[in-house]
Amino acid sequence: MTENTIQEKNKSEAEEEKPTRPNVDHEHKFKWGEMIKMVRVRFPGNSKSFPFLLNDFPFNYGESVMALSDRGLQVGYINSFPYEIPYTDKLQPLKTILKKATTEDIDEQYRLFKKEKETEEVTKRLIDKFGLDMTITHVEVMQSGKKAVIYFNAPSRIDFRDLVKELVSDLKLRIELRQISLRERTAAIGGVGVCGLQTCCSSFLTSFGHVGIKNAKNQNLSISPNRINGICGQIKCCLKYEDEVYAEKKKLLPKEGKAIRLINGDIGKVLKVHVIKEQFDVLTDDGVIKRFGAKLYDKENGLPPKGYQLPKEYGLITNETDKPILEYSISTLDKPEEKKEPTSKPVTIKPNKNVHNKEEAQRTSRRHEKTPNQRHRKKK
Repeated sequence: MTENTIQEKNKSEAEEEKPTRPNVDHEHKFKWGEMIKMVRVRFPGNSKSFPFLLNDFPFNYGESVMALSDRGLQVGYINSFPYEIPYTDKLQPLKTILKKATTEDIDEQYRLFKKEKETEEVTKRLIDKFGLDMTITHVEVMQSGKKAVIYFNAPSRIDFRDLVKELVSDLKLRIELRQISLRERTAAIGGVGVCGLQTCCSSFLTSFGHVGIKNAKNQNLSISPNRINGICGQIKCCLKYEDEVYAEKKKLLPKEGKAIRLINGDIGKVLKVHVIKEQFDVLTDDGVIKRFGAKLYDKENGLPPKGYQLPKEYGLITNETDKPILEYSISTLDKPEEKKEPTSKPVTIKPNKNVHNKEEAQRTSRRHEKTPNQRHRKKK
């Protein structure tokens, strides 16, 4: 055999022995912009779900499947309904679901789960031994039980080199420690939120985003940890969902404590803003608390006249917020009421039945038309 033949044979043998990723799609070639059907799969202990190419397999929501995660081939569950997106190169490499999880696959996953609990107990005992300021959140055993990844929370950086040496000698495994945030801990472990449902981070959220005190203030919420914090101790992720709606509605309303002039001519100070209703309460300069709709506030021309000052004291304040003024109407607000002049009905005097002559009837009529003073003088 020649040297070239030997090299080609060794190369072909090496390609045969080279391991391939079991469920990475290399066969399908999609065109740019072509609509492809995808589904998301979540793996236990992972804070995020991953997109997979959905073939002709009839997978149901919540069903256990075997798929390739970033930690190897393991059992996961369908975490979304099928959806279509246009194909781009950013979706590469496209992964496909290998198969539905069988009883043997689930039993193997359960065996690894028991090993994770044993590893967690040993790690907690060694942390107490070394006096480290860290909290174990959860443990993942992968690569068929050959490697363990230990996740923990800590207020600062921890020197855990001695801990890793002890773990390797006791467990006979490859050990990796990863520090994660409190949100990632809750997403990985799961739980029930204050709403009574499964936490958003452990069910459908793919990224947590940035949620801060500003979101709570934008929705006029009480800045109390018991009200705005979730079970992870951080501000609830759900405050981000409605923040855009509140921001858009607040653009139509004045700020609390601001002196404004309304379209109908009222001038006063804004006491309270009802964002969802798009209404606000105003203490007018005549001492009346009224509720107006957003249509009566003009942001560009909503300032009082120059040099105008609101009264510092009010003798009597009345509340009329039960009758909100939602729209500006010329007929009801600007047009003065027309005074109705009293209409006098003509008095008809019936002639005396005993008077048959026309002249006597006229004299009788003139006698009734006389004023009381004239009749009084006549009597005298």
